[in-house]
Amino acid sequence: MTLRTEQLILTTWQSSEWTVLRPVARDPEVMRYITGGIPWTDEKIRSFIDRQVKLYAERGYCRWKLIEQSTGEVIGFCGPGAWRDELEPEIGWWLARHCWGRGLATEAARAALRDAFERVGLNRLVSIAEPANVASRRIMEKLGLRFESEFESDGISLVRYAIDRAAYERHAPSA
Repeated sequence: MTLRTEQLILTTWQSSEWTVLRPVARDPEVMRYITGGIPWTDEKIRSFIDRQVKLYAERGYCRWKLIEQSTGEVIGFCGPGAWRDELEPEIGWWLARHCWGRGLATEAARAALRDAFERVGLNRLVSIAEPANVASRRIMEKLGLRFESEFESDGISLVRYAIDRAAYERHAPSA
């Protein structure tokens, strides 16, 4: 399965591809609001990719592998997945630092959101971030997600944004 945008290819993962996520998952700046800047181990990266493969096989969605069309480089991921014990699918994204500030996360998230509601048929998605992660919160708002609550998990303050099918349909750009 592949989704295409103006600048990106969003596609499913193969378990053997885990090393292409390593540069992103091991960058302390990328991980700043994920793990407090602690890079992921190879084992954690492998486990994450294996979960995406399984999630797609079981539910038809995952955190898509992001490929920049102009270079063919894997620059991160974007899409719905599981977040800790959250019952609802959570849309999230990580992008290689050299790709920040170019609108790529928003472009990818729009495509992933459209796929989640239109092809997969999800009824609601949440998105979770640290309050200080202004860039991610801005993307959530651009997508039409609305602030829902503040909460704490493992001693870390977080915010939850959400969008349901009706709000998506009102907010979705015309094709």
